[in-house]
Amino acid sequence: MIPIARRIRRARRPRGPRNMPRLLLTLLLTPTLVHASPAAPAPATSAEPPLTLSAAVERALGRYPAVTAARLRVAEATEATGEVAASRGPILKLNASALGYDDPMITSPIHSFHPAEIPPFGDTLAQGSLNVTYTLIDSGARRERTRQAEAQEAAAGAALSATEQAIAARVAAAYAGALARSEIFAAQQARTEALTLELDRARQLFAVGKAAEVETLRADAALAAAEAERTRAASALDSAERDLARLLSAAPEATRAGRLAPWKTPAPRAETRGELQALAVAAGPAVEQARQQILAAEAARGLARSAYFPKLDLVGALQEFREAESSYVTDWNAGVQLVVPLWDGGQTGRRVARAAAQRDTATALLAQSELEAHEAVDRALATLADAGARASALGRAADRLAEVARVQRLLLEVGSGTQVDYLAALAELAATRASATEARTAVLLSHVELARLAGELSPDWFRRTLEIAP
Repeated sequence: MIPIARRIRRARRPRGPRNMPRLLLTLLLTPTLVHASPAAPAPATSAEPPLTLSAAVERALGRYPAVTAARLRVAEATEATGEVAASRGPILKLNASALGYDDPMITSPIHSFHPAEIPPFGDTLAQGSLNVTYTLIDSGARRERTRQAEAQEAAAGAALSATEQAIAARVAAAYAGALARSEIFAAQQARTEALTLELDRARQLFAVGKAAEVETLRADAALAAAEAERTRAASALDSAERDLARLLSAAPEATRAGRLAPWKTPAPRAETRGELQALAVAAGPAVEQARQQILAAEAARGLARSAYFPKLDLVGALQEFREAESSYVTDWNAGVQLVVPLWDGGQTGRRVARAAAQRDTATALLAQSELEAHEAVDRALATLADAGARASALGRAADRLAEVARVQRLLLEVGSGTQVDYLAALAELAATRASATEARTAVLLSHVELARLAGELSPDWFRRTLEIAP
């Protein structure tokens, strides 16, 4: 029979601290966990392979409306180029008319006149003609129209590339953001579960008179704050997943973080700052678009200037005439037509001046695009250096803080530590893990930005650079 005093001592022994489950230490030391909540994504099953970043980019490029519109603008520019090319050949026109007159009219051309040859007259005249025109000399107008159309087509192609690069970068940002928010949510979930255990411990000690009520209140307040942070992290995760779903034109369930394949940190680029800036200027789609706009503006100016010079056309026509009561009369003509501009009230001069202003504007926009490319490379490299250093330092800090939290918990169990220190360690660990996750994501997006500036983004680039080989 157990003595009453021993039974009382056993009843007062706090079960929480000395029977601490190892799950708590796992939660504290594991930076990325699968979370289970209404906002948490379900893990990918073997029957449904994870969504890779390259597959997400490829899907967005095939469905996103802005990319579709850019492709249609390229098709439109291609047809415009074909239209200019088709204008080089002869132009044929078929005209037909049937007219009624108040007084009789001559029903056919008069090629000779003798007193005995009275031409026919009639009230109704039907005419048909087949006209042919072929330009022999246009003072370079056709050449300039071709140059302008080809430059506009190339500019549309560069705009399409810029749009595709921008959408690919947005998909990468949304994809990495969903994974980062999932990791931050997992850290907040781990903190919440640890604080739940601490609150249980404080309540047990308070119930048997081994702890003050303030410890229970402090643990409860810390748990409430952690739950608020977890709710905010869950909302941010859901928002990131829905952003990715919109880019892919997919259901949100298809882009939950649990369905996304992880990415790896890309290798450092071999180019120097100057080489990256030169590459962004030479191959960047935005700069190329501005460059093609200059060529189009120069062609437009040449086209406007061609109006100052003569134009020589080869013309011909086959005509049919008939009056209601007579037979058809056939006539034809052929020759050359020279048009020499003399005066148009200054319209041509205005068109030339306007085209010159457009060329100067395009030149300024090219200089601005080159400047922005240099600035963007500088910003991306600065972000990369800062985020890389922060990710490394914060990763080490998170490892150390996980150990600090573990030690503080052990000290609290044996009565040598304080609850305040333990709760502070948990809060600092969660914040540091979140910052480290954001820094690693910034490193990834800096590499993506450098590739975008160089016009390198494509599903194959993501597959080679960021995906973990199976």
